[in-house]
Amino acid sequence: MSRFSARKTDVYRPIPPTPQAYWEDSDWVDKNFSAIVKEYPNLWVAVVDKKVVAAGKVIAEVEKIAERKTGRKSFPTVFAERGIHVY
Repeated sequence: MSRFSARKTDVYRPIPPTPQAYWEDSDWVDKNFSAIVKEYPNLWVAVVDKKVVAAGKVIAEVEKIAERKTGRKSFPTVFAERGIHVY
């Protein structure tokens, strides 16, 4: 058996579809991005049910706080970039 072949014991489950609520929150972020940037400049922002539930400098911490607050695992997290940044 080739090292690239899947074994019969390997199980590959399909990736579940993204919840509709995620897309609704993502659309809300797109429509309200300038207000988000104004209130949370240069921070990571997590949105659930069309409102900001967590914001901070470290994305992992923001996501952990949002998940703890809401119980949801799938939500948009965006960087509210203000001004010019060189990476």
